[in-house]
Amino acid sequence: MLIKTKGDVDDNNLDRMGNDETTNLVVPLFPEFKHPSQGKQVLIRPPSKQFLNSPSKIEDNLSGSTKITQINSAGQPYDYIVNRFLQTIKKHLSSPQRSEVEGQIIRTLISQQTKLQYMLHIDWAKYYTSYLQHINTKVPGPINNQPFFADLCSNDTIYKPNLKQDVDFVLLNRNTWMFVHSLYGGGPEVSIQDYTKGEGFENSTQKPTLSRVSSLQSGLVDTLSYMSITLPFQKSQFELPPIGFYNESNYCFMHAALQTLLSVEQINCWMMNEGKRIVTQFSDKYRWLNAYLEIITLAVNKKAGAFIKIQQLKQLIKNKFDPRQQHDSQEFLRYFIEQLTVEIQGQQKYDQPITEIVFQGQMMSLIKCDECNQQSTKFESFLDLSLSMNKLQTLEKCLSLFFAQEILSDHYQCENCNNETRAIKKYVIGTPPLYLMIHLKRFQVYPNKIKLNGHVRFPISLDVQEFCSIKAKYKLRSIIVHQGTPERGHYVTFSSRQEQWYYFDDQKIYLVTEQDVLQQQAYVLIYEKVEEYLIDMQ
Repeated sequence: MLIKTKGDVDDNNLDRMGNDETTNLVVPLFPEFKHPSQGKQVLIRPPSKQFLNSPSKIEDNLSGSTKITQINSAGQPYDYIVNRFLQTIKKHLSSPQRSEVEGQIIRTLISQQTKLQYMLHIDWAKYYTSYLQHINTKVPGPINNQPFFADLCSNDTIYKPNLKQDVDFVLLNRNTWMFVHSLYGGGPEVSIQDYTKGEGFENSTQKPTLSRVSSLQSGLVDTLSYMSITLPFQKSQFELPPIGFYNESNYCFMHAALQTLLSVEQINCWMMNEGKRIVTQFSDKYRWLNAYLEIITLAVNKKAGAFIKIQQLKQLIKNKFDPRQQHDSQEFLRYFIEQLTVEIQGQQKYDQPITEIVFQGQMMSLIKCDECNQQSTKFESFLDLSLSMNKLQTLEKCLSLFFAQEILSDHYQCENCNNETRAIKKYVIGTPPLYLMIHLKRFQVYPNKIKLNGHVRFPISLDVQEFCSIKAKYKLRSIIVHQGTPERGHYVTFSSRQEQWYYFDDQKIYLVTEQDVLQQQAYVLIYEKVEEYLIDMQ
């Protein structure tokens, strides 16, 4: 494809330019915008060797939470991630740091939003918690779930009826149970499904008391979603060719956000497989999935450098995002991801929507009482991090400010000692997301509506170990840049596709360098996780 630089696109040239081999482009002139040094470079790139409409060619790399690589002593399969953590703890079995390392592993496993299905007797759970908290120094013995079973000599049932969660048992997800059971042995294994269907339950008039969350007294298990089935996601290294979006109104905010999503190959793969199946069966019900599938289908059939017109999605957003007005790209990105998530959850088939698998992380809130030193831990999900940037010059400093510990007032009510006292509160990322979205707060509305134009330096490789319960490293995949003022501006995207950086400005596409990217005043940054492992306690 030959790219010239003669002028903007007009409506009369739209159809011709979508199919012609010559495309007219122009570099935007914004005073605060760093022009890509390779803005006039010819865009020629062969089509990808992998095609979305050819699933058999997709690389079969399963995610860490689905790949089975080992068989435990009981002949049951367990996951790659469980095996990795077992290998880690084996190095510390005789170490004084064993309980500390094991606590890190447990916090990581239980924060995974997967189905709670295995019952663990409350007495063993309490002792195990006290061991991880260094209250008891003796290593726990084998798991004992025998009290769940009725006396067969005096009762015709298998299980004791009317057992209550957090009174008689706690619920664990699959990975946590596999780790603990493989490490300590004992049992027997009892799933909540088996218990609710057991013979001892059939003649009972009451169901066991189940909540959507489960908790050990230490707060290690907290706020876990009770979802439907095992993770179906296949993590495939798949990328779409760089294509543009024709802008016939004020849709640059949408185009910039969509370009970041199209750079997430995991979502592309899921949409063209599971998403396509859903839309084919229920085309009228799943409007947001249908609209995004339309975009991906058009994109995969275009050559690099071509552009398409978006139809369905514009109709869906016109009431909330009036095309006659300007809108925030970050707000649209969150909104669109949430709409996709709601529709996928409506299927009630998946353990977790692909959007949550990709973008959702778990934040740990740690509060330490100043009176008794009791530390409570709570988990909450997050989609992105919104960071203050006023007078801060680097992304690392913005993150440090966000995760800085906070001194709570003297009116903090401690649940352990029941005193009103001071406490220290600190946030830590318990489960780093696969893709970390960072939003820099460039726009302020109080006391005056202004935009912060300072350049915040950001790295291509980001190490967030300082802010995590485990080590995690990320690589930059996309940034959204806002040009202009709060009243009148324009959004563009810099995104990595096929190991090359591109600059997307509506229908215009430029090949750029990594240095071009680093010079930009980023508004939204999206990093992909490339490495994750436990902090070495030795």
